[in-house]
Amino acid sequence: DIDECGTEMAHCRANQFCVNTEGSYECRDCSTACIGCMGAGPARCKKCNKGYRRDGAKCLDVDECAGAEEPVCTGVQEVCENTEGGYRCVCAQGHVRRDGQCVE
Repeated sequence: DIDECGTEMAHCRANQFCVNTEGSYECRDCSTACIGCMGAGPARCKKCNKGYRRDGAKCLDVDECAGAEEPVCTGVQEVCENTEGGYRCVCAQGHVRRDGQCVE
């Protein structure tokens, strides 16, 4: 078997990494935490994607909702909900969004 990944023979797109297989190779997507990678998972990133920070070898999600001096969500009865790589503003419990506002 020729390891195409270790030669110029493998052609993977940006934000993919090469995995050698018997007689060929596969291109697999990098973790969403990464901008470019050398393998699977958030510990193999070349750089961390927006919304992630490096902690040792890993790119970890930034919790935009925690520790912010200014509130992230500024609407009345809006609360911040952390998501992987970002956040979203949702209505507080017992409220629904109507015409862009959170109402009971």
